[in-house]
Amino acid sequence: RYVVLKVATDEGVTGYGEAPAGPDAQTAVDRLKRELASLSGANPARTLQIDAALAKAGAGPAARGAVNIALMDILGKTAKAPLYEALGGPTRAKARAMAVVTGASTGELRDAVMQAKRDGHRAFSVPLHMPSGMERGREFYVNVRAQLDALREAVGEECDFVLDCAGGPTPGEALSIADRVEDFHLLWMDEPCGDVSATARASISEGTVTPMGYGRNTTRNSEFQDLLREDAIDVLRPDVTLNGVTNVRKAAALAETYYVALSPFNRGGPIATAAGIHIAASLPNSFIQEAPYSLNEADRRMRREIAGGWDENVGEGWFPLLTGRGLGLEIDEDAVRKYAVAS
Repeated sequence: RYVVLKVATDEGVTGYGEAPAGPDAQTAVDRLKRELASLSGANPARTLQIDAALAKAGAGPAARGAVNIALMDILGKTAKAPLYEALGGPTRAKARAMAVVTGASTGELRDAVMQAKRDGHRAFSVPLHMPSGMERGREFYVNVRAQLDALREAVGEECDFVLDCAGGPTPGEALSIADRVEDFHLLWMDEPCGDVSATARASISEGTVTPMGYGRNTTRNSEFQDLLREDAIDVLRPDVTLNGVTNVRKAAALAETYYVALSPFNRGGPIATAAGIHIAASLPNSFIQEAPYSLNEADRRMRREIAGGWDENVGEGWFPLLTGRGLGLEIDEDAVRKYAVAS
């Protein structure tokens, strides 16, 4: 679930953004309405000024990120160009894609990656299944590797994988996992441990050649800077919906000075995916753009209808760049109302 935000202007140009729907959809909508009430009458071209005012008023990252995406949509539409053109032009002709798949077992994950491959994907983010309890015996690490081997066997050597640890393991467990999968050649391990010290994070990177990705829960540039200074990160992962286009680009500029790639985190809807593609198109150090992949046809239909027919299509592992004005989507507000669970 995600919240669609509409920002209308008195000149008839409308922009759309997106925010997470946590802890539940109605609470998220009510919070956004409250935090964004001061926007009325503001100049939509003054994106930095608006963000500073929202921060001063106490608006949270979700509100500020959603507004920024909508204002970037307006910027592109006003310029009568795709957003990446308004941001300085494309650095590439297509954006590498990664499907975020889910499944409670190896069989379910195998089905998901095989279907995603049939739909054009060549890279996949798969979840690490952490057992309950405190103890991690040898069997756990053997099973992690066995599952990854089974998935690669199903889709072929030409496909790549990210192991999404979601901050679950301890630093020691993360290092043991990295050791077990080192010759599997993951694109990276995502959030290999939770909120730990810089020394602990650095110890993981120093102990393995497997790349590490961090940053999905980070929303301040000072925090991104701290991550980069630790020399423990290979892929920076700012959340598109919590940072918006502008702050993700700022984080990318910081990452570039450390020779670190950017891959924005995305677990949202089609608006967030479109924003991520424009970010990827406009940045030289963009690595890959992920998008949730569902086997549920009702969910896929909902995303497609909301996006005005765009089905987040992928060809041979790449998103084609969107060519319409702004984000390049024609949001169907009838579909938004059709699927709404909160207002």
